[in-house]
Amino acid sequence: MMENKIILAINSGEGKTRLLTADAGKAVNVKLIPGNKYLLKNVNDDFAPENITIKRVGKALHIIQEGDTLPSIIIDDYFDGDPNKPALLGMAEDGQLYAYAPLSGESYDTGYLVADGNMSPVALGGEPMGPGSGIFMATVDNDDSLFGLLGFLAAASAIGVGAAVAMNEGSDDIADHNAPATPAIGETVDNEGAIVGPLKSGDHTDDTTPTLSGRGEPGDTIHIYDKGKEIGSVKVGDDGKWSFTPEKPLDEGEHELTVTEKDPSGNESKPSDPIVITVDTLAPDAPAIQHVIDKVGNVVGEIHDNGWTDDTRPEMSGTGEAGATITIYDNGKAIGQTEVNADGRWYFKPTQDLANGNHDFTVTQTDKAGNISEPSNPIHIVVDTMPPVKPDVVNALDDSDSFTGMIQDGGVTNDSRPTFSGGGEPGDTVTLYDGDKVLGIIVIGDDGKWSFTPAEPLTDGGHSITVTQTDPTGNTSEPSDSLDFAVDTTPPDAGEDVLRITGVADNVGDYQGNVASGDITDDSQPAISGIGTAGNMVFVYTTDAAGKHLIGSAVVDADGTWNLTPEAPLLEGLNSLTLETQDPAGNCITGEAPSWDITLLIPTGAEPSIINVNDDSEPYVGPLQKGEVTNDSGERQLPGSD
Repeated sequence: MMENKIILAINSGEGKTRLLTADAGKAVNVKLIPGNKYLLKNVNDDFAPENITIKRVGKALHIIQEGDTLPSIIIDDYFDGDPNKPALLGMAEDGQLYAYAPLSGESYDTGYLVADGNMSPVALGGEPMGPGSGIFMATVDNDDSLFGLLGFLAAASAIGVGAAVAMNEGSDDIADHNAPATPAIGETVDNEGAIVGPLKSGDHTDDTTPTLSGRGEPGDTIHIYDKGKEIGSVKVGDDGKWSFTPEKPLDEGEHELTVTEKDPSGNESKPSDPIVITVDTLAPDAPAIQHVIDKVGNVVGEIHDNGWTDDTRPEMSGTGEAGATITIYDNGKAIGQTEVNADGRWYFKPTQDLANGNHDFTVTQTDKAGNISEPSNPIHIVVDTMPPVKPDVVNALDDSDSFTGMIQDGGVTNDSRPTFSGGGEPGDTVTLYDGDKVLGIIVIGDDGKWSFTPAEPLTDGGHSITVTQTDPTGNTSEPSDSLDFAVDTTPPDAGEDVLRITGVADNVGDYQGNVASGDITDDSQPAISGIGTAGNMVFVYTTDAAGKHLIGSAVVDADGTWNLTPEAPLLEGLNSLTLETQDPAGNCITGEAPSWDITLLIPTGAEPSIINVNDDSEPYVGPLQKGEVTNDSGERQLPGSD
C-alpha cells in the first residue's frame, strides 16, 4: 500500500516551527497546549489536502486522511471541557489560508463539536484568512527550521488556532522525543467470589488477580505498577485497547495501582491517576440475630427462641461488621438483605408474609470484599395466625349452703361466687366475661383444664357468662355460647301465710282421717300436706325421743300446695312436726312456721302375754328363761299378764 504522508506544522507563537511527518501507519500523537497554533500541508508542496475526516475518541481528536481508516495525527485533550479550541488550518491552491470547516455546516469558531465515537468530514473553506505564500520557508526534514509567520499569526489569531508540539518517533525523516499522553486505568474488575464487577478506588476485593484494562495508542506498551513497583506490562492492541491480569496474586492489604504508557521510541508517559484497592480474602466472623419483635395483634414484644407469633412480618435486628451485607435465611432460603450500619447494627423486616408454621432464621454477612461468614446461630419461631376453636359453654358450680350442684342454663343460684370451669388447649389463656365485663383471665393447665372463682361476689340478678380462648401468639377465638342464670341471695319470707302444715292424714287402722295438732294417731307414716311459695322446696322435720331429724321434702306446686309421706316410720310417742323452706337459689327461710304435734300410739293385741322377765338384782342380772331361779324378789309383769 502506498504511504499517504502529511506534514503537521506547529508553532508556539515565538517564531519557531516544528514540522512533523505523519501517516496512518505511524501516527503523530500530540498533546494540546493552549496558545500554540498548527496547520496541515502536503509532503511535496505547501498546499493542504482539501478534504480530511476528523473523529472524536474520548478526549482525543483523530485526523484521518482521505482514503485511510486509521488516523495519521492524534491531538490529545482536545475535548477536555474547555469550549475554546483551535480549528485546523491549511493553504489552498489559490494561495490563501483557510480553516477546515465541517461539511455539515456546524460552527467551528470555538473548535469542532463532535460526539464521542462520531466522525465528521471537513474541508478547506469559509472566508480566506490572508495569503499563505512564503509561510513554509524551511525544508520538511529540518525539525528546527524557522519560517516567518507574521502573516500566518495575524491570520490565525483571528480564529484562535493553536496546538502542542510533539515529535514523531520512528518517522523516516524526524525523530519524536515527546512522551505519550498520560494513560488511565479504565476499569479494574473483580472476577471472583460473591461480589463481582468493576471496582472503584477505595473498594475492597477478594480477587487477588483483578483484571485492569484501558485504552492507549496501538503498539505502545502499558506498564502496571503497585505502589511504584512494576508488576507487569501489556501491549496496546490494534483496536487501541489493553487488558492485564496479574500472574502473581496480590497480597492481603492495600494496593495502589498505576500505569504508564511507553511508545516504541522509548518515550514513557507520566503515571496515571492511581486506583486504590484493598485485597481481603478473610471471611468475617459470624453475625448474630439479637432480637425478633412482634408488632401485630394483642400480644406484642420480643419473640424468644422457640416462641410463637401472629406477626407474619416480624422485625429482626442484630450485630455485624460495619459496611457488611447481611443476608437473612428462612429455613435455608434467602429472603432478603440489609447492610450493617456504622454502629455495627443491622435491621430487617420481611417484604412478604411468612407462612404459618415453623421458621428457622439464620443470617450470614458478606464483607466489602465479598467474603461470606459462617451462618449465625438459628432462631426458631412458629408463625400462627389461626385463632383457637370456639370454646364450649362454661360450667358453673354452686358450692354454697345446703343446696349445691351445677348451675343449669336459665337456673337460679344463691352462690354469688360460683366456681367456673372448662377445658381447652394447654397454655392458652381463657378470658371469662359476665356480659361485657371481664371477670377473670386464666391460663389453661397442662391437663387441658381451667377453674376460676370470682374474688368479688356477683350481684343479685341475671348474668350471662361467656369465655374466649387466646393462644400464645395472640389469636383469639369466637366467644362461647352463654351460660345464663340468676343470682338470688335474698331468703324467702317464712310467715304463716306463706308456709305451714294444713293437715296430717291417718290412713291405717280403725280410725282414719285428719289428725289435728295435739291428737293421737296409729299411722306411723301419715300423709302430711301444706302450703308454701310455688317452686320452693319444703323440708319436714320431727322432734321425737331421738331428737330432731328430717323425715321428707317436697317442692311446692304451682298452686302453692305440697304433699309428702315420711320416708321412714315415726317413733312412738310425741312427734313435733316443723318446717323449713328453700327457694330455687338455695336460700333458706329466716323464720319458723308453726309446728304440728301428733302422738303415735301403736295399739296392743286382744290376749295378753308375758313378753319378758328380767333379773335386776346382783350378782346375776339379765333376762330369765322359763323354769329358772332368781334372787330378785321384785318380779314385774307387763300389763295384761296373768
